[in-house]
Amino acid sequence: MRGGRAEHYFKRAVRAEPADAEAMGRYATFLWKARNDLAAAEETYQEAIAAEPSNSHHAAAYAHFLWNTGGDDTCYPLD
Repeated sequence: MRGGRAEHYFKRAVRAEPADAEAMGRYATFLWKARNDLAAAEETYQEAIAAEPSNSHHAAAYAHFLWNTGGDDTCYPLD
């Protein structure tokens, strides 16, 4: 499976304590671009935002994802 090793390390990174928002954001992008798993990517972008709400990079990455995937049905409010 392509990207299997990368996914293994992403999963380890996002389970780390305390939560690593940067790793979550990168994993979300991997899920979107490499796996085309839009539902998991959206959830992971939201987790990155929740882990570090003061970092606007995560909200911007999520907005970029929504813009490019046509995510009109999202329920996550962007302030």
